[in-house]
Amino acid sequence: MADISEKRAGGDVTHVDNSLEKRTVVNTRVVIGDETFNQALLKEPPIPWNAVALQLYLCSVIGFFCSTSNGFDSSMFGNLLNNNVFLDFFDVGDVGIQAGIVSSMTQIGGVVAIPFIGPAIDTFGRRFGMFLGASIIIIGVILQGTCVQTHNVHQFMGGRFFMGMGVSLVASAGPCYVVEISHPAYRGTVTALYNVFW
Repeated sequence: MADISEKRAGGDVTHVDNSLEKRTVVNTRVVIGDETFNQALLKEPPIPWNAVALQLYLCSVIGFFCSTSNGFDSSMFGNLLNNNVFLDFFDVGDVGIQAGIVSSMTQIGGVVAIPFIGPAIDTFGRRFGMFLGASIIIIGVILQGTCVQTHNVHQFMGGRFFMGMGVSLVASAGPCYVVEISHPAYRGTVTALYNVFW
């Protein structure tokens, strides 16, 4: 209600308007959880094949390769211990402590990397974690590749140690990166595709 009054010099009120103002009533509702997500999808549905979406898919594929680095080494090395050429080349048996330490150097490197994973990917970001992990993997691959000339099993184990460190970093940073950059509407599907690249 508005009271509009005008006073003259003598103090007399000349006009009083007591009319009701026109009011608009708005219904409000609080939405939480999945309902919020569904409301957002209804108001702004994502476009799956525009330029931005394709760029996000390409960036996700880069994250998928973090799974590939883990799966390739894990799958490959299990078969090397069954290969007589490998066993003769490094003069290690297929059973015993020597075979065990050669095959477990990747896991040892992964355990050594654990204290550095969280600070690396939380402080500097997921992309930095993937870059650092991939760089360490490259060092490990170079060490393993050059041991062909030296026939040195210790150099080979050192390369596997660095591979384990790098794989632990990329295996932690890659899935987080993929989940964080995916559109919420496709996050479940894109995340499920991560381990397909194993």
